[in-house]
Amino acid sequence: MFVLRSRFLTRGEVWFDEEPDGRQVDWIYHHERSSPLPNCRWKEFYTWQIDLQKPPAELLAEMNKITVRKITDAEEKDTLRWERCGARDGKTLDEVQRMWNEFAVAQKTPLFERDWIDQFSKAGTLDLSVAKDPAGNVLACHLVFLTPKRARQLIAISPYRPAPDVMWRGAVSRANCLIHWKNFLAYKEQGIPCFDFGGWYTGTTNIQLLGINQFKKSFGGQVVREFDCQEIRTAKGWAMLTAARLLERAGVLKQNDEAPFGAPWKPEAARSPAQNPKISPALD
Repeated sequence: MFVLRSRFLTRGEVWFDEEPDGRQVDWIYHHERSSPLPNCRWKEFYTWQIDLQKPPAELLAEMNKITVRKITDAEEKDTLRWERCGARDGKTLDEVQRMWNEFAVAQKTPLFERDWIDQFSKAGTLDLSVAKDPAGNVLACHLVFLTPKRARQLIAISPYRPAPDVMWRGAVSRANCLIHWKNFLAYKEQGIPCFDFGGWYTGTTNIQLLGINQFKKSFGGQVVREFDCQEIRTAKGWAMLTAARLLERAGVLKQNDEAPFGAPWKPEAARSPAQNPKISPALD
């Protein structure tokens, strides 16, 4: 269980049906459970998953032909290099944070949730991989949460450009395809049976999110319905989170904004591209 402290509350976070440990917290956020937790608030969470237990040839065969070509072109024409970096290296995460915040400042979106990401890094469960051009410049960077049961994407980011041209966007797209494919193979080699893209847009009106859906779908896989649950452990937790819901309903807090005593549901950085189109600029 990860433990995070805000000004008034202590929050625990567990993932994928994991049981909380014995540490004292005011409330626990259960990410992507296979079923709702009894006597708790919950909401559906849809995501897109890839079965990594299949042979590499079968994984490629299930991909969109254009995606397969992008992977090939990234290696053979762009001569990009895929590298796994030291996710416990503070300097590496500093660079990711810098890239993220350049987008955030330009687009007026929340800044990088470094405290949240550091929880994964300190626990040794964070995987960081990049695609570099022949000159060593990073075109895309992915942060993935690794467990024995699942590799779950947290963040995909690329260097900020105020007015990216078609060539740049194409290069970044190919770089992202290459990272995903190389990561699939690496996680498969580690015995991890599933890759989770971290969200799926179930609506029909947001063109940008529908485009992100198509990007994920191009790798094969399927939609999976899971459940995010909020388990309150203390009276203080109940009072504070109830107040947050009331403030949200009154319009004082926007939906999913973080209250001063802890977000009613989860921190901004936990949201997937399917929930927040600005969470993953590399996929724009």
